Amino acid sequence: MLIAAASVLLALAGPETPTLPRSLADEGVFEAAEPELQAQPPAAFRGRNQPGPGMQFSLGPIGGYFKPHGADHGSWFAGIQARLHLLPFFALEASATWNETEYQSGDVDVTQYPVQVSGLIYPFPSWVFSPYLVAGGGWYYSKVDYSGAQASTPDSTDRTFGVHGGIGADLKLGKFVLDADLRYIFLDPTSNHIRQGEFDFWQATLGVNFSF
Repeated sequence: MLIAAASVLLALAGPETPTLPRSLADEGVFEAAEPELQAQPPAAFRGRNQPGPGMQFSLGPIGGYFKPHGADHGSWFAGIQARLHLLPFFALEASATWNETEYQSGDVDVTQYPVQVSGLIYPFPSWVFSPYLVAGGGWYYSKVDYSGAQASTPDSTDRTFGVHGGIGADLKLGKFVLDADLRYIFLDPTSNHIRQGEFDFWQATLGVNFSF
């Protein structure tokens, strides 16, 4: 009877909850091991797969001022430019602009549509105010109209290739980038009517680009 009563009491009490040995519980062995259960990449790849800065495209209006040698006065120009930053320190730029210049007291009027492609090198790409070097080439379509004392000369068009180089700087304002540069343009017209003129010039440019 005593044995049966003891069995009933044990059944009612339920299974005894196991406890860790005091020495292991005090040392925190199981608590320390818990973070190791979290998934981690193999040690050989840790810290080697950090995403780098991707390509950045920007687009916006540009304008500026220039004065070719021999022109009656300086001229303003306007257009659009696009930039593609392939690396933090290197970008490609393409621009298309329009300008009009007068020579020989207004008797020769040159309307020009330059298209330039340039490479930009940034020595300090992480700076908010970041200077750069620029160099490239361009295609210049020019329409030449004669009047006044030059009226006997037939109007002509010219397609000229030119190269340029200069310096500039970007000012980064979030999604917007202000840029300004000064570049020298070397031109060699192909038209016999205007080859004798000097068309090289300095060009000052100011642009505002929006980054996508």
